[in-house]
Amino acid sequence: MRVIKFFAYYVFGIVGILLISTSPALFRGGAFLDVGNYIKELNQLLGSVVNPGDWNYLFKGRPVPIFEHLWDPYQYSMTVFFGGILLGFILAFACAFLTVFLPKWLRSVVDRILGLLESVPDLLLAFSIQLFIVWFYKQTDILLISFASLGQGEQVYLLPMIAIAVLPMVTMYKIILALIEEEWTKSYVQMARGKGLEKAGILCVHIFRNIGKSTFYHSKIIVWGALSSLLIIEYIFNMNGITTAFLNDFRPVVSSFILLMLFTPFYIIYQGTELFLFKEEKESEEVATRMNSFLGSVSFKGGGGWLSHALSEIGAHFKNIKFLLGFTVIAGALIVSIVYTMTAEPLIDQFRLIYDDEGTLVSSMPHTPEYVFLGTDALGFSVLDQILVGAKYTIIFGLVIAFLRMAIGFLLAIPFAFFLPKKIQLVFEKLVDSMHFLPMTIIAFLLLKPVLWMPPGGFTTTEAERILYQGIILTLLAVPLVITLFGNEMKLIMKEEFVTSTKVLGGSSVHLLWKHLMPHLSARMGIIFGQQFIQTLLIFIHLGVFDIYFGGTKVSYDFVADPPTSTTYEWSGMIGAAKDSLMTGRWWLIIPTLLCFMAMIVAMQLIVQGIKEVQQRRVGVPVEQNTWFKRIFRNKETHRGKAVSLKEADFEFVPEKKSTDEPRDGHGYRRKSI
Repeated sequence: MRVIKFFAYYVFGIVGILLISTSPALFRGGAFLDVGNYIKELNQLLGSVVNPGDWNYLFKGRPVPIFEHLWDPYQYSMTVFFGGILLGFILAFACAFLTVFLPKWLRSVVDRILGLLESVPDLLLAFSIQLFIVWFYKQTDILLISFASLGQGEQVYLLPMIAIAVLPMVTMYKIILALIEEEWTKSYVQMARGKGLEKAGILCVHIFRNIGKSTFYHSKIIVWGALSSLLIIEYIFNMNGITTAFLNDFRPVVSSFILLMLFTPFYIIYQGTELFLFKEEKESEEVATRMNSFLGSVSFKGGGGWLSHALSEIGAHFKNIKFLLGFTVIAGALIVSIVYTMTAEPLIDQFRLIYDDEGTLVSSMPHTPEYVFLGTDALGFSVLDQILVGAKYTIIFGLVIAFLRMAIGFLLAIPFAFFLPKKIQLVFEKLVDSMHFLPMTIIAFLLLKPVLWMPPGGFTTTEAERILYQGIILTLLAVPLVITLFGNEMKLIMKEEFVTSTKVLGGSSVHLLWKHLMPHLSARMGIIFGQQFIQTLLIFIHLGVFDIYFGGTKVSYDFVADPPTSTTYEWSGMIGAAKDSLMTGRWWLIIPTLLCFMAMIVAMQLIVQGIKEVQQRRVGVPVEQNTWFKRIFRNKETHRGKAVSLKEADFEFVPEKKSTDEPRDGHGYRRKSI
């Protein structure tokens, strides 16, 4: 039975790949959503799939056997990718193990460093590694290692592995550390410590073994994110890999085979492990548990409407310094961009030639930051002005797409959790899990290029239509995953005692959803919104590298063609236009834009962390504030004629009860007796 399920889910994945690979036919010949042409090309693709004679790849215009041509690039890509993932996971386990033994202050420093590293876009990370190698070579005449492939005969492995390993290492490190902390509170650990077992022995023998399954489930999402970065890594390091082959032959049969080759090994590893090694009846619970681990634990026992509860929470979040700081950065950047666009004249300054006070020419286009703040591009347009104008598009589009992903996913999760039979739920979850084995960047590129890339005759769609289409595609790519996240979280909450009591008392599904689940899930919705915003920004960066810009890419087809340009000044367009600038020494054309992306990511990470801290305080989990923040809000009280400083040790958490005469603060803490 399990073998049948394994192959059935694999067939479902193949069907999805075929449907996605044919999607460019919807826009062929200047058409927009031509369903008839799509069905026709899908039939042709199915005919090619069953006919091995059509399995060829166009290499420099000449058809060659597809597997013969793709096998070497595929091996190269998978060697680098799996090497990077394994390196990242090994380092994550080692660092988590060592961190447990660090003093608290040093661990806080490590957490901050890793949190900052997590916000660095993979494009900037890869560039930074290359620049360091080049800088070291210039300083010492020693080439530490090859930093790019220089043709068919030379392949680079170590640096791409390191670039792939960094972000999975940071994410997995944080997850393992959280799982260790959770496991450390369990009774068997306390008993082992009571028997005198060493901390290292407990970690290695008991805790690491018990968190293995949760770590496995978490790794699926991490691998998915890293797989989406593979296309960028191959481009930066000039690798002749499988995703590069995807860009050189865009036909549906080639796209299908490449996606299938990427899909198959990860499907075998993850779905095979889940079906044959893990108990199937526990799978939904495991998924919900890992969702709960990602988002933090919040308990809300009903009472009052969801809307009034949400409004009352707004003030509490703005009292959190991390939330306030992150919100201020994003809102401030958005306001400055809008105000600048409405008041600037001209909108973007152009500096052609710059003379000194004596009339001597000192700089011509492009100007360095020495002469113009943040420099100019090759046509003399100010980089700062372009960043200011484009900020509103990047931020607004990112916020809208993240909100739509979260809102649509939540609304569809309600029928998924409440009305679908369990067997159908399981099938849907398996199909969604299959999406983790397809790189989102490649899927987005495949679906968006036919619409956003200007054809020789010019666009046949308006900018508004292209923006709407891109927004829909980027939203729908993540909606199925969000549905399963919210749906499994709802099912987990439905097992709580207060939900059972509500059902026994005759509460309807609407009452249960509005009065109990919505207050409970409101914090999760904020966290998922933040995570989706960050993911959207990263997709913008990836698409920008390949000249797929938000709103459309203007393409010149003249004999001496100008480079592709964006129809807006959105930041991904600036990255695409300047992606080769580092190799020419014009770092100011791309670094400021990447740092702006990084600032938005860090700001949203602060917002998410602030939401988590507010919810943790609501349920009595102590959250340590920054030292300077503590000093500002430190209070003193006079007791028996003496000034007594209030310390954390002077308080104990008491869960809310119906009545008590003992004074307590706003978070459920009361003063211990003296």
